[in-house]
Amino acid sequence: MGATASMYGTPWKEAYEDTFHNWPDWKGERTVTDLAKRLIEEDGVARGDTIFGTSLGGIVACEIANLIDLDRIVLIGSALEKEEINGTLEHLHPLIDLTPMKLVQISSGKLPGDLSAMFSDSDPDFIRSMSKAIFSWNGLNSKVPVTRIHGTKDRIIPLPKNVNYEIDGGHLIVMTHPVECIKYLQGKSIGSGNAG
Repeated sequence: MGATASMYGTPWKEAYEDTFHNWPDWKGERTVTDLAKRLIEEDGVARGDTIFGTSLGGIVACEIANLIDLDRIVLIGSALEKEEINGTLEHLHPLIDLTPMKLVQISSGKLPGDLSAMFSDSDPDFIRSMSKAIFSWNGLNSKVPVTRIHGTKDRIIPLPKNVNYEIDGGHLIVMTHPVECIKYLQGKSIGSGNAG
């Protein structure tokens, strides 16, 4: 949730001439559907697009597919439904309003540089709102084709059963294993799209 388009680094930008989106400034969206509608409108997502999404970005990609007919969605370390998210997080998410988010962001210096910079610049209200929203989300109900790449050591969204390609990595394989992800996608001729 605290990520930006920079999570799709140089290998992604060299492999694809696509649009890499940042989250818009938060305007009080309380549901995944609200955020998906806003991205459709503001980022020009259109019928027939292919959308790549990681973590929350994949959840929002699924919701966009619920709203308009997409060609395909590519989920890299993401979920098709809230039940795939670590159950402990579901029990802890009501405490998000009590979390001193700014302090957590300032303390994020122990994270790898790129991730730390992204997280520390994120809007705490957006993070709080979406932390709650994902646990009231109804999941993907579209018939859109889905390609899933997932880390076998992901603790946020433990390895789901219906994954197309597994990588020996954690939740942010889009950053830690970009070349593996890209080679798999290019081998399957899955190419251009919007990424977020």
